[in-house]
Amino acid sequence: MRILDKYITKNIASAYFFILLLFVGLYLIIDLFSNLSHIIKAKTPLDIIGEFYLQSLPLIILRVSPFAILIGTLYTFGELNKNNEIVSLRASGLSVMKIAKPVIVFALAISCSLLFLQEKVLIHSQKRVEDIKTQFIKKKSNFGEEKKLAFVSGDMIYFARAYSPAEKTLKNVLIFQEDSNRNIVKKMVCSKIVYEYGFWIGKDIIEYGFDEEGKISSQAEIFASKKMPLKDKPNELILKKSYLAKFSSLHSLRKRINSLKRVSGSKQLADLIVDYYNKIVEPFTCFFLVIGILPLALQVKKRKAALSSLGIGFVFSLIYFALLSFSVALGKSGILIPFLSAWMAPIFFITVGATGLKLLK
Repeated sequence: MRILDKYITKNIASAYFFILLLFVGLYLIIDLFSNLSHIIKAKTPLDIIGEFYLQSLPLIILRVSPFAILIGTLYTFGELNKNNEIVSLRASGLSVMKIAKPVIVFALAISCSLLFLQEKVLIHSQKRVEDIKTQFIKKKSNFGEEKKLAFVSGDMIYFARAYSPAEKTLKNVLIFQEDSNRNIVKKMVCSKIVYEYGFWIGKDIIEYGFDEEGKISSQAEIFASKKMPLKDKPNELILKKSYLAKFSSLHSLRKRINSLKRVSGSKQLADLIVDYYNKIVEPFTCFFLVIGILPLALQVKKRKAALSSLGIGFVFSLIYFALLSFSVALGKSGILIPFLSAWMAPIFFITVGATGLKLLK
């Protein structure tokens, strides 16, 4: 690594980690004060509070890293411009890409680290966060009735028209069972599934068996009630939708999408596919934002680096996330294909960034 690369990498890394720690600290302080009344009322032990915020760190880091690296990039090049170092580097014959290379590599490394965090750590940490919140902080659930709940448990795929946490009841439930080869072998229709005495009990059940060709192979069986092989507790069911889309690994999410494709073309499936592509994009937001902001950051202008970096960084990130939210909404409404809905904002920012860097040469 050249001396210049080490110098720029050291500056961007220092700025990134300082801003990251600042944002994480602010987030923790704000969240602590917002939950303070619940903590005092529940008399939550200090070690549990510490564990709660420790387990919250992966999600916080994933969310604030794009802002930290964006502001860090603007600040680093702002300082270089203020000291006329960019002018000196350009005068010595270095191209814009050679100057920007250390920041691009650093942003890509951070994005890969965030991908690892998302895939290997986040699901476990968030489950523990929700457990602590339910048991020690907010003991009463604030969830209302959830409409159109779809999830997978074991080899069973569930579609419920509604779920009432207060009644611990899934209403109008359609269930498909898969074999080891992921073929549909059974279909069940229940008027409702109720959580009683530690078990889920189906009511007014009609069962159909399927052959290898997917046709009904036996007469329908009718049961007034039957114990269901559903392992999730009532307070976990409402989180199924959230974990499925936000915190599950890409591999797990892909398996669930493939299962749902065999039995439904519903809106839940379409939303899940959009969320899958969005999960691929999310860890690399740092990289996309840095590419997009580099032409502006490398412009030779005298300015107050700290204040201008903060302002420009927030405006730039706001534009990115507004465009991303808009395109995802279009994807979930069926106007855009799922892949394009997740990648529209990244493609736009990469195009703008690459074009701007080319014009600076």
